[in-house]
Amino acid sequence: MCGICGAINFNDNAIVDRMNRHLTHRGPDDTGIWQEGMACLGHTRLAIIDTSDAGHQPMSNEDGSIYITHNGEIYNFQILKKELQILGHRFRSHTDTEVIIHLYEEFGERCLDKLRGMFSFAIWDSRSNKLFAARDRIGIKPFFYCLIDGKFIFSSELRAILSSGVINKNINFNAAGGYFNYGCVQAPHTMIEGVLQLEGAHYLVFEGGRMAITRYWEPSSTDSLRAFKKEEEYAYEIKLILDEAVRIRMVSDVPVGAFLSGGIDSSAIAALMQKNSSNPIKTFSVIFEERNYDEREFSNSVAGMLGTDHRQVLLKREDVINTIPSVFDAMDEPSIDGFNTFIISRAVKNAGIKVALSGLGGDELFAGYPSFRILPRIAAILKFADYIPKNLRSSLFNRLSLAAKSRKELKLYFSLLKCSNINELYMMQRAVFLPHEVREILPLANGRGEGYGSRARYMTTDLINRLSLLELDGYLQNMLLQNTDRMSMANSLEARVPFLDHLLVEKILQIPGKMKVAGNYPKGLLVKAMKGLLPNDIYDRPKMGFVLPFDLWMKDKLKDYFESTFAKNSLKTVSILNHQKILRIWKHFLNGTELYNYSSILCLASFINWYKKNIV
Repeated sequence: MCGICGAINFNDNAIVDRMNRHLTHRGPDDTGIWQEGMACLGHTRLAIIDTSDAGHQPMSNEDGSIYITHNGEIYNFQILKKELQILGHRFRSHTDTEVIIHLYEEFGERCLDKLRGMFSFAIWDSRSNKLFAARDRIGIKPFFYCLIDGKFIFSSELRAILSSGVINKNINFNAAGGYFNYGCVQAPHTMIEGVLQLEGAHYLVFEGGRMAITRYWEPSSTDSLRAFKKEEEYAYEIKLILDEAVRIRMVSDVPVGAFLSGGIDSSAIAALMQKNSSNPIKTFSVIFEERNYDEREFSNSVAGMLGTDHRQVLLKREDVINTIPSVFDAMDEPSIDGFNTFIISRAVKNAGIKVALSGLGGDELFAGYPSFRILPRIAAILKFADYIPKNLRSSLFNRLSLAAKSRKELKLYFSLLKCSNINELYMMQRAVFLPHEVREILPLANGRGEGYGSRARYMTTDLINRLSLLELDGYLQNMLLQNTDRMSMANSLEARVPFLDHLLVEKILQIPGKMKVAGNYPKGLLVKAMKGLLPNDIYDRPKMGFVLPFDLWMKDKLKDYFESTFAKNSLKTVSILNHQKILRIWKHFLNGTELYNYSSILCLASFINWYKKNIV
């Protein structure tokens, strides 16, 4: 895991040096800059595979005609290396990065079809004077870029590009509107005008001052299948692929551990890790004094059954007060998520672990969220709403919204009177603020920020799988994966996500959605696949999710911190926001009304902190 950056057609390696220095946390073990002519690549290294100097980057092929800077892990690199050696390629290291170089030499841009892993990389090919850059299929590892008058700059983080000194720090108000809608910025946009994200499953080519972007992977859906298997057959296939996905992600030259909350997702990963290990694996859990949020009963049960070397991190309110500034500092863009990941990542790294496996992705693929059952029902009701004229629906919503007593009630009115299909319903259930509220908070925004609900790939007739696709491209890529990357890398920890192995994603999206919501258990297919490997109480337990007790803490020990964030002296430097609206929201929250929750407060505070740190 590393930080990558580069600049083409600038002829100034000081630009890359500045970006590299802002990526040190991603790679504290080594740093490198390579320049030739108008191409300059930078790299900061967190040494995981082949920790020797042979893994130094930027790395070249034998004759120096191709250079790469790479962030991530290629889990099938050993098999690919053997195939390349048969074809006559020779290697100087034991790294996965060198495998990418030789794959590119052999197959060009189609080398991506052979990679199994998480990655973002950029290759400079001096033979044709072009840059080839790519991001993994799911969007696990980040890639930000900017095209300026025939010049190209890129990095693992937006902040590094801001540090380059070659772009203006102008806010993208459509992206900012999207942030206040959903609590995160929607790819491919960023909070800065002119800077974009390369989306997952895409590659770009920059040549002759011009750029072209291509999608190279698309998972097939159930619509293309003619025959379906029995549930037991699917469960067996899932177990085989997931077992392999876990096993290959345990390959490392440094210690490996696992996050363990006690839920089915993290427990499944820990169980398969222990199955593939001859020694007790190291597992880590965060526990709380507030029993309603504490999952130690379940994580202890799993750890005890599996025989892992288990460690608990007790998180008190006082600890969070001291940690909040570090979490906000680690945010590349504002977000309502990431606090839990930062805290557990810090604990894992302090225990001497450099790699940790996570259960991220299980809910999105196996229909674990309540919305997978609720939204299709609401979508059916929308058919009747079509008979009500649009202007009458808008009028009804305006009246009902003024009488709403809770955020849940307000979002229900919007769903029934403003949404027209399940794509829009999905966006609404992920919303933090509604469009009219966004216009009040950020007057220069258009109210409904940049979204992704109209793409053809979301039009599969299987509504459950459609929701999974929306989750993969939406909440998962824009929120969870972004924050997992930033918060783990802020602690120089590599987080690996077996559930997002692209072969497993392809398999699960080919399963009829009705099988994922059938039965007595949430994520029934995963439960069936893991039967016998985990204690029964894991299957029966209610879903909690790994969240901090912010709703309690913000009104108690954390109150002073947020009071100071929303104080007039603090807000005066963030002139683009409606200060009076922000103060009203904060007072509503403190008074116990349910119109705003802790996510609303985090959304505001995160933006204010990010703006003051990066823009002012």
